[in-house]
Amino acid sequence: MKTNFNLIVSGCILSLMLSAASCNKQRPENLQNIEATPELQAALFDLYPEAQDVKWSQKNSYYVADFKAPAGVTPEVRSDNGDLVNYSAWFDAQYQWQMTEEDLPQYMIPDAVWAAFDATEYADWRIDDIDMLRRGGVETIYIIEVEGTTADGVHQEVDLYFSEDGVLVKTVVDAEEDYDYNDFIPDTPSGSIQEYIATHYPDARIVEIDIEHGMTEVEIIDGRVCRELFFDSSQNWMLTRTELRHSQVPEDILGYLRSSEYGNYRMDDVDFYQTPEGEFYRFELEYRDDDIEVDVYADGTVTPVTGNGGNPGGGDNSGGMVGGSIEEFIADKYPGARILEQDWDDGYLEVEIWHDNKEKDIYFNGAGEWVRSKWDVRISELPKEVTDTLSKEYPDYRIDDAEYIQTPESEYYLIELEGRGDSEKNIRITSDGTIL
Repeated sequence: MKTNFNLIVSGCILSLMLSAASCNKQRPENLQNIEATPELQAALFDLYPEAQDVKWSQKNSYYVADFKAPAGVTPEVRSDNGDLVNYSAWFDAQYQWQMTEEDLPQYMIPDAVWAAFDATEYADWRIDDIDMLRRGGVETIYIIEVEGTTADGVHQEVDLYFSEDGVLVKTVVDAEEDYDYNDFIPDTPSGSIQEYIATHYPDARIVEIDIEHGMTEVEIIDGRVCRELFFDSSQNWMLTRTELRHSQVPEDILGYLRSSEYGNYRMDDVDFYQTPEGEFYRFELEYRDDDIEVDVYADGTVTPVTGNGGNPGGGDNSGGMVGGSIEEFIADKYPGARILEQDWDDGYLEVEIWHDNKEKDIYFNGAGEWVRSKWDVRISELPKEVTDTLSKEYPDYRIDDAEYIQTPESEYYLIELEGRGDSEKNIRITSDGTIL
């Protein structure tokens, strides 16, 4: 059976050897200082007998101990030079340890993580901080925080999340200044979910577990491949999503796409989906004033994805895993919108919605702040003031593509013009024909 899915997904997709210790994070303002009970203190010192300068606080249902201890007190290989670094250990209401964040000196980062960082576009950016996250029963994560300037001249702070063997599992742009990784404490999935993963991915390492709106998302590393698994409120497996490089797409699948009516479209992103109904490859394609997603099946069927189709993952039009302030923002700014998908794209959380009979992409930074929205506009839908101005100012160019852009500061059309030869221009223009 072939079904059009608007899938709810989130995303799986070190050259400077400095000797100085990493910078310290500010303590989150929403932590409430408390006096620790003897049980809490015992739980901490059982794990970290060398803890010094301990300060206790409470965040939501967790108790947090901030303290200093020798670097590498928990890894198998620890520092021998007596460096003291900052730790934050999280315990639940039953005094059970859940997570530890440790500031690491750069010389203690695994070689595989350095090598993976070297392969990123951020290798020459300045390293601000390096953290290690340890959590019960899931993969240890190293976070390298860098800052620098993009090719467009925009200053950014970027957090790169790596597994211990150097798999890049997440990229986040402009996270909160006092972000404490509290949402990286894994939720506890049901036994049937754990059984499914153990059966289908016996060697997988779990990176993150999240439960939202009754859905459970589990991000795993399978070999060196990141996969996202989704389960419904009854713990039934719904789908598995795997982001692919273009070179990883099978030749027969590419052949089906090239021989279809979308053969002249430019390929952007590709994901491989496995569902109870079957498997398919989802392509994001671009061509002139038309961006589209299509699903390609192993039998050669090519099906366009429509935003008004089904919504696996809840049936409550909540967008599955999207919740909290982001869901509230979308409901307020785009009344009646239905959330279709979410995914991390170039360090931003991209939420795809269906609103006013259009698919719209809404972007948020790592702090959950709205950054921009965009959607495709057909040339025939452009205001007359826009087309008249473009015809007057750029008579030797034609409109190749058009998008509508919203940011906290402004709204405008982004027009791609194409001239003779390979000449191209990108023009920002408001609805009244004013060129920005």
